Amino acid sequence: MKILFIQDSLGTGGAERSNAHLWYYLRDKGVDLKIAVLEHRQVGIEEEILKAGFDVHFVKEKGFFNQSKEIAGLIREFNPDLVHTVLFKASLRTRIAKLFTSFVHIESLVNCTYDTVRLTDSRISKKAFYFYKYLDMITGKLFTDKFIPITKVVHNHYQKELGIHPTKMKVIYRGRQENQLIQSKEELKGEVLKELDIPEDNIIITHVGRQEFQKGHLVLLNAIKSLNIKEKSKVSFLFFGREGNVSEDIKSFLKANRLGADMHWMGHRNDVAKFLAVTDIFVFPSFYEGLGGSLIEAQAAALPIICTDIPVLNEVVDKDGNALLFRKNDHLDLSDKLCHLINNEKLRAEMGKKSLQRFRSKFKIEDIHEKVFTYYQEIIDSSRR
Repeated sequence: MKILFIQDSLGTGGAERSNAHLWYYLRDKGVDLKIAVLEHRQVGIEEEILKAGFDVHFVKEKGFFNQSKEIAGLIREFNPDLVHTVLFKASLRTRIAKLFTSFVHIESLVNCTYDTVRLTDSRISKKAFYFYKYLDMITGKLFTDKFIPITKVVHNHYQKELGIHPTKMKVIYRGRQENQLIQSKEELKGEVLKELDIPEDNIIITHVGRQEFQKGHLVLLNAIKSLNIKEKSKVSFLFFGREGNVSEDIKSFLKANRLGADMHWMGHRNDVAKFLAVTDIFVFPSFYEGLGGSLIEAQAAALPIICTDIPVLNEVVDKDGNALLFRKNDHLDLSDKLCHLINNEKLRAEMGKKSLQRFRSKFKIEDIHEKVFTYYQEIIDSSRR
């Protein structure tokens, strides 16, 4: 089996990390694997993937059609059994490469891209939003053979918004490895408290997400502002994720508001699993998601969760089981949920156990990879008939 992966970059996102896990698995299965990316990224998994010895091709050409032609040439040269793309830029260029050569093309669908909540972001052009939606619809129908939505919600989103027929889609969740560091929680907690100068008895609340509008940082910051002084004195907040389009908004908010809380802005880190292992509460205030890989990592670390009450997150967590859900963009409701867990150690422990159980039943990476590999075989066998 020969597979060519094409994606935007080897950056910090959940799609990139999920594909990296899959690449190690496929290599161990003896798959002849090549990876093509459109751009270099200093922050992310690029260094790791190169050091691991994967065959990576960085697209050299500039401009949309030139990049499509280069991708077509790469496909002719490598002659893969199938081409798998992820993220819109890479997928669109690969679709157009079909004008220059023939190949079997599958795409991962990783987000609810055309959720109209995006239009509440002042940085989003309404005209561009609908232009790219139409372009996505036409080129996807013409040039893509199969799609892998990562949740049922994403499947239904693309069926409704772009008219993709259900027979062209197969839902396969993403998976993660179980966080083995939770076995050393007490030892690691001492290290983290010392590194960050956190008081010994503080409850650690963690958020993981790049600083983009989608991730809802300002909702969380307003919720922290609404906590009373007693609750604030008990907790420390850790924020992980690279800077993005709301970074300046976050800085302005923090400058204008004295939150009176112990907060640590960690940026992008490759050792997030260590901090999750010693976390007490995981919070995830996203406006929209395709799945929310960070939620899977939180469940793999046996953490109680507070997240937004949107359909896709209801698919990933168990509402009122391992997670408390708050109304979208309602910082007061989020603040109430934070207070409830901050003051209820027993509930946190019960929810954490349920998180690990849910992870093991739905998101174990070995099970997910086997499903992807089997689907590859089905597509390749079908294309040869």
